[in-house]
Amino acid sequence: MTEAVAHRGPDGDGFWYGAKAAFGHRRLAILDLETGDQPMRSNDGRITVTFNGEIYNHHDLRQQLEARGHVFRTRSDTEVLVHGFREWGVELPSRLLGMFAFLAHDEVSGETLLARDPLGKKPLFFCERDGHVLVASEIKSFLVLPGASRAVDPEALCELLALRYVPGPRTFLRGYEELAPGSLALHRPGERITAREYWRPEFAASEQEHPVEALRELFLTCVADRLEADVPLGAFLSGGVDSSGVVAGMRQVGADVAAVTVGFEDAAHDERAHARQVARRFDVDLREEVLRPDLEHDLDTLATAFDLPMTDSSAWPTLLVCRAAREHVKVALSGDGGDECFAGYRRYRFDLLENRLRRFVPAVGARLAGRIAPKADWLPRPLRVKRTLENLGCEPVEAYLRSVSALLPGEAAELVAPDVGRGIDPFSRLTAAYHAARAEDHMGRVQALDLRSYLVGDILTKVDRCSMAVSLEVRSPLLDRRIVDFAGRLAAHEKIDARSGKKILKRVFEPWLGRELLERPKQGFSIPLAEWLRGPLRDLRQAAIDGSFAADYLNRATLDRWAKEHDSGVRDRSEPLWATLMLHLWKRRWGTAA
Repeated sequence: MTEAVAHRGPDGDGFWYGAKAAFGHRRLAILDLETGDQPMRSNDGRITVTFNGEIYNHHDLRQQLEARGHVFRTRSDTEVLVHGFREWGVELPSRLLGMFAFLAHDEVSGETLLARDPLGKKPLFFCERDGHVLVASEIKSFLVLPGASRAVDPEALCELLALRYVPGPRTFLRGYEELAPGSLALHRPGERITAREYWRPEFAASEQEHPVEALRELFLTCVADRLEADVPLGAFLSGGVDSSGVVAGMRQVGADVAAVTVGFEDAAHDERAHARQVARRFDVDLREEVLRPDLEHDLDTLATAFDLPMTDSSAWPTLLVCRAAREHVKVALSGDGGDECFAGYRRYRFDLLENRLRRFVPAVGARLAGRIAPKADWLPRPLRVKRTLENLGCEPVEAYLRSVSALLPGEAAELVAPDVGRGIDPFSRLTAAYHAARAEDHMGRVQALDLRSYLVGDILTKVDRCSMAVSLEVRSPLLDRRIVDFAGRLAAHEKIDARSGKKILKRVFEPWLGRELLERPKQGFSIPLAEWLRGPLRDLRQAAIDGSFAADYLNRATLDRWAKEHDSGVRDRSEPLWATLMLHLWKRRWGTAA
């Protein structure tokens, strides 16, 4: 099981066997290279910890524990978890600032604490088998075991096709669960695992004095907290607002910055010129890489990394940028989280406009107009009115989910085999999460939903698997729990209006970056997927349509028709064709026993 995740820790391994538990660990050495080996045990041997991640406030926690009589023998943040579990028990996770997934075992009581960080940056999966509880950072640690189940969950398949990911705690495979972000579970021998939340985002506006200055100071604190490392550290720099702000923040706190930027030879997918401007402005050592995808090698790497399929095609360029960064550094700071926390996505502005229009357009009329309007895939997205008209006839949460989905529920039902997806609503769990969100308005509920679903299931999963595939640690200052809490206390108008999102964050960065960069249109990090599926990926795409996964779970007539539409240019069917390809590669790599 440990060997299966050796890429997450190529610097060493460790094992511990107790009366009621056994731990294995693979180490990516970042702090305390000499004495930080795991699993780590307490001085008396009672407490044992295995841990993935970084605790940014471990120095403060160490001082508190030392004041209570605890004696430390290493500089490692792991040892803070060992003593912290002894001192605080299940209250430990709520005291931590960082990214983490860990297990802490008490040899005397037999209890084991499982915990995951508030935003879900580090993964933690579990299953119960033959009277044992198995826990791992990736599902592949379970799949290497003889007789491991590979039964696909039909509801998860429909969610994957519609959303590009499967919202936790469900996974693509039956019998395996993911511990939710901000959750812990105290397991006792002979009992089932029962998780409970210790944190979740809240969106309720409250009056704050000098919010721009307060957020700027907090941001710099969060950046500084992420600079501790005993190995080379740098940053991703795309030239966009968030990554540029992180690089600027690193310079503001006095760090020397080695930044990595990547681009394609196709100018439409290349941001290196913008990254150069930022690098010159802050005297940053910029390493540029031109990405030249290797179809066979890269797709094999993606299939190996994603032992649970995820069909966001931006995983491919994410893998390439992580590989490029690993040539220069072992730790990289990123700008992830700015869009979710501060309403930066363009879809939030579209949603804002739709909700204003909804007040004046009768739902019945909007649905009728939407049915007869042409789809017009060839038009720029803002001019495609069919889905907008249909959305105006829906409840706000359904309209939002329709806007962000890869496939609508009806399209997902059309793609799966009739006996697989009958009666499944891929939006149902997210709709329930929207209504359960701790927020006082629609925008807050949407942001809370994205933080608990899209951010975790898509963005952070993509970054974790791609970075760990090349043994690179990625740290995200904008996803510090303190910043997420701060953003939740802001009124919607401080974050977004009809023209722009991330309003307050841009004001924070303005003295460093200037208005020109902040007002530059957002450029997504993507590949020319539609063209590649008609060209260099066409043969592999057809192999996927002819493959065993499609034969078992998908509708062949629909696939054939959509492939013809895509090749002719009548419709862009990139999303379902890419999903079919990823599922084919997953089945070939993980879907059958070794």
